Amino acid sequence: MSPMDIQIGRRIRERRWLLGLSQEKLARRVGLKFQQVQKYETAGSKVSASRLLLIARALEVSVSYFYEGDAAAQGTDTAMSREAAEFAHYFMRLPEAQRVRLSELVRAMVAMDAAPAPAVAREKAQPAQAQHTIAA
Repeated sequence: MSPMDIQIGRRIRERRWLLGLSQEKLARRVGLKFQQVQKYETAGSKVSASRLLLIARALEVSVSYFYEGDAAAQGTDTAMSREAAEFAHYFMRLPEAQRVRLSELVRAMVAMDAAPAPAVAREKAQPAQAQHTIAA
């Protein structure tokens, strides 16, 4: 399988996770057996253009979604981790106000982590060095 086949399979899996669908539910939406969805996700089978269109519709995305971040051209793995996909899934289930607040919290946490530590905090973190003078 080519890197693009692998990317398409990963993007199918990511989107399915985001929507909270099992392989079986996606398969039913597309008129397949879940084993075939499994083969597509692992790049064990190539996805035909017509089948990719059906899958895109079932996953509520355009066909171009599967090609975004072209891993074959960039030489990078653009797949979302399962943990990130699960977080995104639950995040999208929150009411709008809570999503806004959580986004603000995450931004603040990242900014705090990236900002240099204040001088006072650095002084407390480093043990005070004893200054002794030896009298002659």
